[in-house]
Amino acid sequence: MRATQQMSITPSNDVADVVRGKAQRVLCSIVGTFAIWTLVACQNPTPSPSIGVGNPYPVSSYVCDGTRLAVRLMGESASVSVDGAAAIDLPAIGKSGTTFSNGRQTMTIDQGRTSWAVGRAAPVSCTGG
Repeated sequence: MRATQQMSITPSNDVADVVRGKAQRVLCSIVGTFAIWTLVACQNPTPSPSIGVGNPYPVSSYVCDGTRLAVRLMGESASVSVDGAAAIDLPAIGKSGTTFSNGRQTMTIDQGRTSWAVGRAAPVSCTGG
């Protein structure tokens, strides 16, 4: 009679250890990645300084017939951003120092009322401040 050799379908201990080790490394990598993502997501961004805090020229917001202005009055000039675009400098003109113009855009502040004009168009009243 022939002796039959039993075959096992379970891997040898060496193979099982290698597979187990690889599985542990993959699992640790996944857990580590999630830990890093969690730390990054929980990190608070550096807060920006509040408008006007520590700034001698705070920004005032106006709406002039649908046009949004962000204005910084700086004495001899006004820095004006129109509808979020880059700010333009308007020098003060006249003796009163309440009209600012570069020849194309003009902002006037008279007794607490602000108006805005572009080119030769009639000035429009602004709200806000």
